[in-house]
Amino acid sequence: MWPYLNTIDPSTTATFFGFITASFSLGQAITSPLFGFWMNKIKSVKPPLTMSLVMMMTSNLIYASMELFPQANRRYIMLAARFFIGMAAGDVAVMRAYAATASIPKDRPRAVVIAGSSWTLGLTLGPAFPVIFSPLGYPGWKLFGHLHFDMYTAPAWVSLVNNVISLILLHTIFHEAYVGVASKDAKSDSAIQQTKINKFGVFICILTRFALLIVFTNNETIGSLFSMAMYNWTNAQAVKYYGLIQVGQAAIDFIMNMLFIVWLGQFLGNKKLERLATIFGLSLMLVFHLLTFPWPFWPNKLKYSINQVNGTATEITGCYTQTYSWCPSTHQVPLVLYAFSMIVIMAIALAMAFLPINILYCKILGNNRQGTMTGILFMAGSIARTIGPIIVSSLFDHFGPEVTWGMEILVLGATISIWVVFYRKIIPYDEAESIQSDEISSKKDSFTSSKTDSTFVERL
Repeated sequence: MWPYLNTIDPSTTATFFGFITASFSLGQAITSPLFGFWMNKIKSVKPPLTMSLVMMMTSNLIYASMELFPQANRRYIMLAARFFIGMAAGDVAVMRAYAATASIPKDRPRAVVIAGSSWTLGLTLGPAFPVIFSPLGYPGWKLFGHLHFDMYTAPAWVSLVNNVISLILLHTIFHEAYVGVASKDAKSDSAIQQTKINKFGVFICILTRFALLIVFTNNETIGSLFSMAMYNWTNAQAVKYYGLIQVGQAAIDFIMNMLFIVWLGQFLGNKKLERLATIFGLSLMLVFHLLTFPWPFWPNKLKYSINQVNGTATEITGCYTQTYSWCPSTHQVPLVLYAFSMIVIMAIALAMAFLPINILYCKILGNNRQGTMTGILFMAGSIARTIGPIIVSSLFDHFGPEVTWGMEILVLGATISIWVVFYRKIIPYDEAESIQSDEISSKKDSFTSSKTDSTFVERL
């Protein structure tokens, strides 16, 4: 988005771009619990999904048509488009909740992984999509007036077509059905009873999702800014090269998601290893930030150049000292290390952190209708993505990647510590009761054995 906005509105700033990025998540934070509550209330997913798809279609159309508006207003049009497509994205909670309640407990881990995989894959594949259309360049194909089909707008046009197809499939092929959902008014012995919820486990899962999305915002918000400043790339080069990094990340992420769908998700769920997998994913994210930190021992410092484009326009590339005061003191992270860390380490970390916590969260909620609580989980992540871009873009603008990365390292370190300290408490309520019962039984057996030994000694 940044290269697109910087091209059609060169006067915009990184800080305002942070507000644009945050607007998406603000919209999602508003609608996630509302869509979830709506789903629970009417016991159907079709109306919320229909509304979200219509909103997505409208938002993509606005995004693709931004050049029809005066240049001074384009940043605000992008802000509005991102806000409304964020509101549409509240449907993720509905789909995840439906996957959990439309499957029996035995198959639930795999169902939740399939729903979650589509989301995590979208997170990585979405930013990589423009690289497919980079050969179009800018302004690409002129449709009419100032409306273009170019490397910036093509993904929005394709998404619009995808929205239309999804809406048709929703109302023709999709069959809505639920199994294993508890009913409050169920009176028969065979009726499924509502599950008690481990509220502390719910709280930790929500807190962790908040932390994960704060961290993910780092790459989403300033990824292209970071790479352009770090490696002296032009707008077009950033779309191509950073897009290629995103394509590589999406490929690894796709492999990880397929692994979860075919085997790993069910294995972790059945073996109750979701907590270990989550800690592993968080730790990998920490490793990524440590490897890509601009340490002072890296040999090169950041540079910039001023180039003439088409003999008329001037384009500044790299880390321009009049834009960022921290440029002269910042060291360049080796491109190979950064690309490897983004493609391999971050892709594996995303899958290992997000998917297991989805499985664990749905197990903690049990047989209850999960729409509202899943909406709250996604709302927490959306709030993180709302405040995260504002914080991250401001930190990057004023202090550079050292402080930005330092904040991410602190967040990840604190989150990992919480999981390690409270490891035994982040489990479903029935498992907690079972462990507590086993401990009480063990103490009773120990006491009985001790008493028997004492009586035997007295008799001797």
